[in-house]
Amino acid sequence: MNRRNFARTHAGTGTDTTRQERPHAHSVAETVAGGVAIVADLGIDRLVSYRIGPDGSLTRLAESALAPGAGPRHVALHPGGRFVFVMNELDSTVVSLALDEASGRLTVIDSKPTVPATARDGNHCADIQISPDGRFLYGSNRGHDSISVFSIDQQTGTLALVVYASCGGATPRNLALTPSGRHLFSANQNTDRISIFARDAATGRLADTGRSIDVGTPMCVKIVR
Repeated sequence: MNRRNFARTHAGTGTDTTRQERPHAHSVAETVAGGVAIVADLGIDRLVSYRIGPDGSLTRLAESALAPGAGPRHVALHPGGRFVFVMNELDSTVVSLALDEASGRLTVIDSKPTVPATARDGNHCADIQISPDGRFLYGSNRGHDSISVFSIDQQTGTLALVVYASCGGATPRNLALTPSGRHLFSANQNTDRISIFARDAATGRLADTGRSIDVGTPMCVKIVR
């Protein structure tokens, strides 16, 4: 998506004058069923949905507002297709939403802080991942240097904190789950280290394996089957 074209059609600002002085389309995700793209606009605190045409063209469907100053950064989709989750960078929250596939509209179900209250002022959220079975959510916290783990109610989409786990370094950016869901990788930007965690499928908890990948300033991890 061309950011300049997006900005022309979505005017506005947010409450954080240093990060939200204009629209800022930070990420885009296509729904599980396909045909609808969801854009997280950090600059205007909105999720914007588009219908994807056969030729790749985009037709705007809906805008869904989040809390002022939230700063939506990355979106994750529940494998069942009913729920969408967003990691808010600026106010350190994670939000679950119900998706109406026909209209593209998203309705907030739940919102939870991703770090303890004492850590929120110095924290900025980054990535978000959902376990392959859809039961657990993982979010990275830069500043608190942790991975927040939440369980997902499969009927309602509400969230419950499981644990704040150390990321095994500093400034965790991207997270990646293996296709089996048995391991999670954390790209720790400021320690030049990708930490490797074993994941308990029953509890969602993470255990540092003691193994890592040493690489300069890691920011993104992708796993190819």
